[in-house]
Amino acid sequence: MLSVSNLSVQFGKRILFDEVSTTFNNGNCYGIIGANGSGKSTFLKIISGKMEPTSGHVSLEAGKRMSF
Repeated sequence: MLSVSNLSVQFGKRILFDEVSTTFNNGNCYGIIGANGSGKSTFLKIISGKMEPTSGHVSLEAGKRMSF
């Protein structure tokens, strides 16, 4: 299980995410959709640990790893 809690991302004055919280459960398939520039790749970079959010927390079940 991967959990995102109160995730916020801001670039300068532009707020990309504001207090996003969600959970991804094992055994399910998820899609991330949105317009160009809406933050899909940024979100994946944050949950995979390649980028730090402005605030919030991502937690991954012990023994699991995330990549894209």
